[in-house]
Amino acid sequence: MKIIKILKMRRYALIAAVAFLIFSSLYVYTQVLGIVQNIDLWFVTIPRLNLLLFTIFASLFAITVSFQVYNWQQKKVCNVKSVGTPSSAGVLSLFVAQCPACASLGALFLPLSITTFLTKYSVAIDLLSISLLLFTIHYLGGFRNE
Repeated sequence: MKIIKILKMRRYALIAAVAFLIFSSLYVYTQVLGIVQNIDLWFVTIPRLNLLLFTIFASLFAITVSFQVYNWQQKKVCNVKSVGTPSSAGVLSLFVAQCPACASLGALFLPLSITTFLTKYSVAIDLLSISLLLFTIHYLGGFRNE
């Protein structure tokens, strides 16, 4: 698969690793509303399913960012594809509270009813976000054999 070939290149593996660390750090920081002392509490209270889905999402997000950078750096031909799905999935997930006891960034900007909805359906929203990222990688040709 093309995506594996690209991730074997040190530059793009590093981009993916940095994107994963930045996104994960930013996400956890917003989940505890900037109270760094509560990060350990966040890891204790988050349901394991949500933690697993978040880890999968963050990994796919990082891979998608790396693959998109690779595509941008290729010589331009008529059919170079680019999509904005990674950013929309990433923004959507920033507003979803993975931990039912924690607030999210959405709690600051959205009405309580929407925040409650996002928390209640966090697993479904996570699965939708993961699907968007998989679609993005597929659309960009990452799953093609080369």
